Amino acid sequence: MIEKLAEYLVDWQIKRHYLSAEDQRLYQYAFGLLIGQAVNILIACLLAAAFQEYMTVFVFLLSFIPLRSYAGGHHADNYTICTLLSTLILLGVCVMAKLIPAGIILTGSLISGAVCGFLIFLLAPVEDRNKPLDQAERRRYGRRSKVIWTFETFAWMIFYKAGAEDVSLAIALGHLALSILLCAGTVKNKKISHSVLNQN
Repeated sequence: MIEKLAEYLVDWQIKRHYLSAEDQRLYQYAFGLLIGQAVNILIACLLAAAFQEYMTVFVFLLSFIPLRSYAGGHHADNYTICTLLSTLILLGVCVMAKLIPAGIILTGSLISGAVCGFLIFLLAPVEDRNKPLDQAERRRYGRRSKVIWTFETFAWMIFYKAGAEDVSLAIALGHLALSILLCAGTVKNKKISHSVLNQN
């Protein structure tokens, strides 16, 4: 649906000579990305309002998005599936924020952060076939993902010590979500590589 809307908007602008037809695919990709991000932000706002978890959703996105941008992980094959997966992740974050007892926030956060850090140092960046990285980019993305994880881990500790357990939990949930996506992305890439080898 998002792809169709992006295609319609680009076609409409090309017919009116606002955009060049030779760059149509590039414009469709850019519009699809923009629409997808807008839809995801709208869904995040709706879920935050529905669960009354404004701070949790805000801090989760604030910690998750920069780390995800550099560490990588599983990417959906189209915008519709991406939006659905993003919605499920945010829904899971809101539900866990409601259900996780205060008594296990420390233990759960420590485990989540440690697993995420281990996977980042071991795997990151986990690239997608639609956005392959060269060696220099891999080194740069790897370094930045490690720096961001370290910064967020210190932030988690500071907020927890200050008694802001909801903030520290949101950071931990961001690390948990990223860990799952790193593992899923690695498995997906191995399956693709295995499939290509079998075809050859």
